[in-house]
Amino acid sequence: MKIAIEELAGCSGCTIAVLDLHEMLLDIVKDADIVYSPVIMDVKEPPEGIDIAFVTGAVRNAENQEHLERIRRRAKTLVAFGTCACYGGISGLSMLNSNEDLFSCVYQGVDTVKPNGAIPTDVPPFLYRAFAVGDLVKVDYYITGCPPKEAFLKQIIPAMIKGDTLELSRKSVCSECDRIMGPVEGWKLSRRHEGIPDREHCLLGQGYLCLGSVTFGRCSAACPKNNVPCHGCNGPSLDILREPCRDIYSMMVRRISDLTDKPAKEVEKELYDVAHTMYAFTIGSLIMEDKENSKIRDLVKERSV
Repeated sequence: MKIAIEELAGCSGCTIAVLDLHEMLLDIVKDADIVYSPVIMDVKEPPEGIDIAFVTGAVRNAENQEHLERIRRRAKTLVAFGTCACYGGISGLSMLNSNEDLFSCVYQGVDTVKPNGAIPTDVPPFLYRAFAVGDLVKVDYYITGCPPKEAFLKQIIPAMIKGDTLELSRKSVCSECDRIMGPVEGWKLSRRHEGIPDREHCLLGQGYLCLGSVTFGRCSAACPKNNVPCHGCNGPSLDILREPCRDIYSMMVRRISDLTDKPAKEVEKELYDVAHTMYAFTIGSLIMEDKENSKIRDLVKERSV
């Protein structure tokens, strides 16, 4: 069994999550060889005959696309590994600005720029938008998470290598959360830095924008259990992903409205910076953008003009 890990536009956190398996890696390499991984080993390009290729990161420039197409040709099975690969991830937020503005900021607008302020011409050209891996090539399996959590990887990677089938949870983050709803009175949306949430009761019920109900689980609700609202890093819950008429924003508005008895229009007035609060990890996904009630198209158009 030959395994490869390809890195595209991302932070390498997903590859580090594999290293976080620690001693279990010794069991994995008894049955499989890691033949390519830019973070782990000094092999310049993936060989032919790869059995499983894990692709991390989004596709943001021409080099990313070239590497993705190459590893797709050389791998029997391709896995979109992590939320950036599955849904465009944080790299997708770059679509809120023009390519010219991005390069001007990076090469001319920070303290570490070169004295002449020149924008280099030898960097890979940006594509007109960010893409999730599955928007450009055939993907056989998706593993979400930013990064995928160790406990889940300990289940899934050995099973994939052995060809076993697993029954895995398909529920949202809320299903793994230990909070209770409690009374909801005088509801008002609060920013994360405002006050200290009560540890016992639902964060959304307390007025904090927690996306647990619209986010895929398998993270053990790590953030809510540590008094931090879910920000949606595991990507959309399966009910949203499967239904063309369901979108992260519209479902959050509906759930807040049901919870508080406020009309949907009143709820929408309280929401802020929708691009970063609702679509921070999915804005680069054509699947999410193409939903009939998605706000992604309008957000990208407004912010990039």
